[in-house]
Amino acid sequence: MNCFVCGKKKKDYEVWTNKMVIGATYNSEFQNNEIIRDLGDRSVICHVCIKAIEKQVEKEGKSHI
Repeated sequence: MNCFVCGKKKKDYEVWTNKMVIGATYNSEFQNNEIIRDLGDRSVICHVCIKAIEKQVEKEGKSHI
């Protein structure tokens, strides 16, 4: 499996599917992120990229205050 964002080959335990992302994150700002919105039903995203997106969303949220 290759990560939708970084393209690196990952093992099953290293990736999240779109449904897992939405189910595990109740943060609407995170779910509304362009990359997350573009995840297809069969796309996977690695944990490292998930964490990077979380940091980006958190940073953007603080800049709006």
